Amino acid sequence: MEFGDERAVQFLAMASPEDIIANAEFIYLADSFVEVPGGKKSNNYANIPLITKLAQETGADAVWPGWGRASEKAELPDLLAKIGVKFIGPTAPVMSVLGDKIATHILAQTA
Repeated sequence: MEFGDERAVQFLAMASPEDIIANAEFIYLADSFVEVPGGKKSNNYANIPLITKLAQETGADAVWPGWGRASEKAELPDLLAKIGVKFIGPTAPVMSVLGDKIATHILAQTA
């Protein structure tokens, strides 16, 4: 990998049928996408077993969960680590604290 090589990293996005119908921009910004079930976010973007399975099946080196949904699930970094996939985001203990509004407030005051 060389600095400045825009093809050094390939981006694979998850896209629900609703995203595809809406021509969501993130789909076209990614190098490729995998279609996931539609409907509630628990069917797709917040579905930790699905994200982990897709990461393994596609040979992903790393997962960035975006904002909200899976990014708030502290078990995601640990499950990905178990299958050798890097998590781009905070560690599970930090995510646990940030998921608790009172603990987050205390953490922010000590920073």
